[in-house]
Amino acid sequence: MSLHQSAFEGGRMVPYRRSVEQPLLPYEKRLITALGCSEQEYRQFANEVERRYKERPEDYAHIPDIQNADATTLAIISIVVSVLSTAAALLLMPKPKQPDQVERRQLAGRTGKDIYAPSFGFDSLQELAEYGQTVPIAFTRRKGQVDPDDQNSDKGTGGLLISPQLVWSRMKSWGGYQIAEIVAIAGQGNMAKPDLAGIFLGNNALDGIYEDYFDFYWNGGFEVQGSGSRLRAYNLRYGNLAIDGDRDNPGLSGSDQVFYAPTRSGVAQPAFCGAFTPSSQTRFGVFTGVPNGTPFRPNWRIISIIKGQEDKTDRQLKNQQKKHVDPYLMDTHPFGGNSKDDGSGSSNCGMPGTGTNYARRIGIVEHIRGSTVTKVNYSVRPDSRSNNPSWQNLKQEVDCLVGDKIKVLIGKGRQKERPFSVSKIEDVDLSDIRSAIQAESARYDAMFSRGSTWMVGRTTWKVTHRSIDVPYDGSNADHVNNGIVITLECIETWSRLQRKIGLVAEEAITVEDYLPFTQEGDDIHEAWYPLLKYELGSFQNTRSCDVTEIGIKSQVWSKFEGITNFNTVPSPGKLVEANKDKIQLSEGKVTSFAHRMSLFAVDVRPSNYDSSRSDNNGWVNMGPYLFAVIGNSPVDFYSFIRIQHPDRMQFEYRLRPFNSAIFVEQSDGAGNVFVLDGARFGAQAWESDTTYGKFQLRARGYFQQPRNYFTHLEMAAVPELITDDEGGISINYSSTQKDTSTFFLENLSITNNEVGPSYDSTGLQIRDNTESNIYALVLGVDPYFDNLNVDERRTIDNWEYTRDSGREVYMKLHLIVYEHNYAHTPRNKWWRVERVELVSYNGDYSEGDTFTKHARNANGTQFAFKYQFLHPSNSAGRLGFNTTATRLWQKYSGLAEVSHYSDLISRSCDNGTEHEIVYVNETLSEETTPQYDGCAMAGLKLKSSDNFNQLDQLRTYVKNGIEVERLIDGDVASSNLLTDLLWYLVTNKDTGAGNILNEALVDKELLTTTGRYLEANKLYWDDVIAEPINLRSWLSAQAPSVLCFVSLKNGKMTLEPALPYDSNHKIDASNPVTISAMFTEGNIIEDSLEFTWLELEERKMFQAAVIYQQSRVNQFPEQKTLIAYYGSDNSDLPIEEFTFNHITSDEHAAKVARYFLSLRKNLTHTITFKTLPWGLNLEAGKFIRVASEMSPYRPDNNGIIQDDGTIVSINALDDGDYSVYYWERKTTAISEGTLHVKNGKATELFDSVFSLKESDNSDSQIYQIEALDIDQDGIVTIKASNYAVNSSGVSQLAIDVLDTAGAITIEGPLDD
Repeated sequence: MSLHQSAFEGGRMVPYRRSVEQPLLPYEKRLITALGCSEQEYRQFANEVERRYKERPEDYAHIPDIQNADATTLAIISIVVSVLSTAAALLLMPKPKQPDQVERRQLAGRTGKDIYAPSFGFDSLQELAEYGQTVPIAFTRRKGQVDPDDQNSDKGTGGLLISPQLVWSRMKSWGGYQIAEIVAIAGQGNMAKPDLAGIFLGNNALDGIYEDYFDFYWNGGFEVQGSGSRLRAYNLRYGNLAIDGDRDNPGLSGSDQVFYAPTRSGVAQPAFCGAFTPSSQTRFGVFTGVPNGTPFRPNWRIISIIKGQEDKTDRQLKNQQKKHVDPYLMDTHPFGGNSKDDGSGSSNCGMPGTGTNYARRIGIVEHIRGSTVTKVNYSVRPDSRSNNPSWQNLKQEVDCLVGDKIKVLIGKGRQKERPFSVSKIEDVDLSDIRSAIQAESARYDAMFSRGSTWMVGRTTWKVTHRSIDVPYDGSNADHVNNGIVITLECIETWSRLQRKIGLVAEEAITVEDYLPFTQEGDDIHEAWYPLLKYELGSFQNTRSCDVTEIGIKSQVWSKFEGITNFNTVPSPGKLVEANKDKIQLSEGKVTSFAHRMSLFAVDVRPSNYDSSRSDNNGWVNMGPYLFAVIGNSPVDFYSFIRIQHPDRMQFEYRLRPFNSAIFVEQSDGAGNVFVLDGARFGAQAWESDTTYGKFQLRARGYFQQPRNYFTHLEMAAVPELITDDEGGISINYSSTQKDTSTFFLENLSITNNEVGPSYDSTGLQIRDNTESNIYALVLGVDPYFDNLNVDERRTIDNWEYTRDSGREVYMKLHLIVYEHNYAHTPRNKWWRVERVELVSYNGDYSEGDTFTKHARNANGTQFAFKYQFLHPSNSAGRLGFNTTATRLWQKYSGLAEVSHYSDLISRSCDNGTEHEIVYVNETLSEETTPQYDGCAMAGLKLKSSDNFNQLDQLRTYVKNGIEVERLIDGDVASSNLLTDLLWYLVTNKDTGAGNILNEALVDKELLTTTGRYLEANKLYWDDVIAEPINLRSWLSAQAPSVLCFVSLKNGKMTLEPALPYDSNHKIDASNPVTISAMFTEGNIIEDSLEFTWLELEERKMFQAAVIYQQSRVNQFPEQKTLIAYYGSDNSDLPIEEFTFNHITSDEHAAKVARYFLSLRKNLTHTITFKTLPWGLNLEAGKFIRVASEMSPYRPDNNGIIQDDGTIVSINALDDGDYSVYYWERKTTAISEGTLHVKNGKATELFDSVFSLKESDNSDSQIYQIEALDIDQDGIVTIKASNYAVNSSGVSQLAIDVLDTAGAITIEGPLDD
C-alpha cells in the first residue's frame, strides 16, 4: 500500500488523499501562545510565506523554462498508465499492521509410572476440517546444507513445518490402549514424502518410538499405481503397526484400502468416518455410595484362648471376643463357647460367625406417598438357647412413583464405648468404632445438600428439605439425640415393573450397644439399596450417519486396605483345636487389588426429540443386554460399542449406570450381561429391536452372569479348613479373566529358525539377553535403557499366534526385570517371562497340543516360541472355580458400592465415576469414494503410549513444497521465489485465479526478471497459504518483505524490484539511478503542482524489529528477532515490530530491517502534478527530476523572536545570518530580510514571527513515479514520492540496505 491508492471515479484514476489544511504542530501552538497572536493570524503568515515560494527567483534562470506551447511537430508519446503499491505504507504509521502469524501451538505431555501394567489412551482428539475450508499451499524450497555433526550450524533457508488438515479420523479401543487413525490433506500436491524425523504429533517426533507403534502413509499427489491421491497399502512409508491385522488383511477382500470404517453394508468399507469427543456429559456411573442401614464391622481379629491359662485371663479374652462375635452366636453355635461373664466354655470359644454388627446411623427409614407413611417394624426372634436377642424384619422393599418422598436419618444415637462390661476385668473398648461411625455420619451429612440428586435402585431422587441446615456435629447433643432428617423426592423411575427401594428399621441404625444377630435374609447386607450419587453420559450425533461407535474409558477395581486375610482364618472347630494344642494364632492382613464389576445400559432416542411427547422423554433401552466392565487394577481400560442405525439418521444416546441392588435384590444376577473387553479379538453381535427400529450392536467381549462376580475369594475362608462339625455354603467364583479355565500354557522352547548375527545355524536355543531384547522391542520399554528397577513388572498385552486361521491363540506375557552382567555389554538389566497368560483362543485344542509363534530380534533374525496346552490340574497352585467355604464375611463386595468394613475396602467408584466417553466415531457410506485428486495426503495409525497420549495436531516437515512452473529455470519443481508463486496463483485453475484471470494480464517477462533479482539477492518466500486471499492485496502486503513492489501497467499486473539492480540482478549501490524525464514550471500545468508532506510524527525514527523463522531440517522452526537502528545509540527510539514467517534467513531479515529504516528516514513527501503527454516515455517505477521555484513550505522552518532576542524554534540556530520572511506584530505586512544571530540571540526583528527561506541549492529533487494516468482530455496526472540519492545520484535506499559502511547497527543473529 502506498501513500496514494488508486480509486476509480468516472473511469479515471484520482488521488486518494488530497491536499488539506495542514494541522498545527504542538510547537507551532506554543509559538502562537508565546507571541500572543491568534491561530488565524499565524495561518495568514504561513499562507503568505507559502505563496511567496511560488515566485520564480532569478537564480532559477539556469533551469530550462519548458513551456506547453502548441506543438508544430508530433512528438513520440510513450505513457504507460500505471500505479505502484510500494512499501511506504508499512512505514507511514507508527504501529504498522503485522501479517497474520501461523498459529503455533505447543501442546504439553503426560508422565508417571505405575507398578501395574500401564494402559494408555488419547486424552484429546483433533477436529475435522470444515467443508469448504481452503486446502493449504505449502510453498518452499530448501537450500543449504546441514552439518551432520552439529544441527545448530544449519544456516540453510526454506523448508516448512506444515499442519495437514484432518479429513478422516477413527478411534479404536484395544483394552489397555487405543489406536488412532487419521487421514489429512498435507496441501496441494505434488510434494515429496517427509523424513521420519520430520513427522510430529504435537511436539513429539515419530522417530522417537518403536516402529511397532505406528504406520505412516504418504501420497505426494503423483502416485501412478492408483487413481487420485487416496491412501492405499502401498503408500506405507514408515512403521510396522499390525495389531488388528491391517497389514495382511485390511478388511476388504482383494482391496488395498487401509483406512476403512463400518457401514450398513459391512464392517470394513472405504467410508467416511469422523471422530470427536463430546464436550460435556462424558463421565457416567454411580459413585460416592452411602450405606442404607448396612451395619459397621471392625476388622476381624483372632483371639485365642489357650488351654491352661488363669481363669481371669480366660474371662478377659472371652469378653474381648464379643467385639467380633455376636453374643447370641456364642450361645448357639457348637464352637461358640457361651456369652456368660464367667470362664465357663472358654475352651470351646472358636469365634463363629462373620463379626458383631454395630449400627451405622444412616438409612432410609420412611416412605411417604400422600398421607400414607411406611416404616419398618422390627421384631425379636424368640430362641430359648440364648438370653441375647436375635432380631428379624429389619428391612422392607416399597414400590415408588414420581413424587413420592423418603426420609433419610443420619447420626441419631451414639455407639456405647463399653457395652460388654464385666466385673473385675478390663472392659472391651469400642471407642474406635464410635469415632469411625461418628466421622462417617459427618461425611455423609455433608453430601446431602439441598438440590443434590441420588439413585436408589432404578429410581432417582432429589433432596428437598433438611431438618437442620448446619452440618452434623457428633458433639452436639441435639444432633445426637434427634439426628438429621433428609427429605428426598422421587424425580424419575427407570422401570415400570421394578421401582422398588429398601427401607430399614430405625432401631437398626440407632441401637447404641450393638446390632443383634440376624439370620441370613434378615441381615442388611452391603447391596441393600445404597444411596448413590450418579452421572449420566450422553451425546448426540453431529450428522446423520450409518454407524455410531462409542469409545469408553473405564477404571474399575476394588482394593483391600489392610483387611484381615480371611482365607487363612481357621474355622471355629480348628481354632478350638489350636487352643487345646496351646497354639496361639494371629490373623494376617491383605493389602491388594481385587476385581469389581460395574454395569450400565445404553438408551437411545432421535436427536432433538420433543421430551413432552412421553413420560420417559423418549428414551428407550437398547436391550436385551446390559454392559459390564470388570477390572482389578487402577489402570484405564478401553472398549467400544458399535451401533448400526436402522436408517441413516441422527440419534441421541444415553449411558445410564446400574447398581448392585438391582442385581442382588431385584434379580438373582443370573441373566447374561455383556462384559466389554477391548483386548479380545473378534466382536460379538446382536440385534436390539426398539420403537425406533432395529439396531445392530457389536462389541468385543463375552457374556457373563453378574452373580459369578458378586463375591471376592478374599472374603471367604478356604475350604481345606472345614471340619466335620460344620456345614458349608457353595459360592461360584468366576475368574475376572477370559473363560480359559480349562487350559493354561507352558513354554516348551525358544529357538532360532533363521541364521543371523551370533546364530550361525538354525535350531539354536535362544540366549537370555536375546530373548529380553525381543520383549523390549515388542513392549517398547528396555529395563536398562529406561532405568527400570529390579523386580519391576510390565505386560505385553498382544502376544499372539495368528498363522493358523481358525486356531488363533491370544496371550499376555507377564514380564519381570532381573539383573545379570555379561562381559560383552555394560547392560545389566533384562526381561524374563514370569507367566504366560492365555487370554483366548479359537478352534479345538486338546491336552498336549502345541503351536509355534514367531518373533524377530533387532537384527531381523526370526525365533520360534513353542507353547503347549495343559490342563489346570497339572498347574500347581491354580484355584478351581467352584469353591466351598466355611464362612463368608461379605457376600457382594465384588459388585457393591459400600461395605461393612468402611475404609478397609475401597472401590474405584468411591470418589468419582468409573466410565468416560472418550470418543465417538460417526461413519457413513459414500456414493463415490473420494480420491483427493491434486492433493498430497498423509495418513497415520498410532498406538497410544506414554509418549503419545493426546491426538494432537499432525505436523510434517517438508523440504520442498508444491511443484510449480519456475520462470527462471523453465521447468516444474518446488520453488521459493514469490514471482513463481504469483504466476502459479494467476494461472492455476484449481486453486488459483486461472478461471477468472487471463494470464495475459500478468507481465510474465517482467516477472521473470524480478525472479532473477530475488534469486540473486537471496530474497526468498517460504510459507503456507492456508486461507482464501485477495490476490492483489495479499501480494501488496508481501512484496515489501522481498524488497519489491506491485505494479499495474496498462492493465498488466507484475512484481518489480523496489531497488535498482545491476546486470547480475544484484542490488546496485554504486551507479546513479536513471532519470527518465525532467519537469519544471515550463512543462507542469499551472497550479497543478501539489506537495503533501508527511507529518513529523509519521517520520519519527524508530528501531525496526523483524521477527522471522529460522528453519532447521526436521525440527521445529525457531522464532528469531533482529533489531536494527541508525547509529549506535537507540535508547530513545521506539520499537516497531514486523513479523514475516516466510523469511528464513538472518541476512534477508537484516536487509528488510535496513530497507524499512531507510524508507522512514528518507521518504518525506509526495507530489502530484499534471502535464501534457508529448514526448514522454514514462511508467510507474521510473525516476524523474522535478525542479520548481515552488519549493515546499515547511512549518518546521518557523519560529519567533521574543522582546529580548530569544529565539524559539524547533531547530536551534547557530550564530550567523539567515534569509527569512518575518512579520512584526505592529505591522500588517510580511517582509523579507536577514536575521542576524549572535551568541544564540537575535540582534533585531524583536517580537516577530519568522520563517527561514529554503536554500537555493535545493532547486531540484529526484522522485519515483507511483501512479500515472491520462484523462479523456489528454492530460497526464503524475503522482510521485521523493527518492533519496547521494551526491552522485546513487540510491540511498540501496546504500542503506547493503550498508557496507556500517551506518545501521544490527542487534541479534548478525551481531558478529
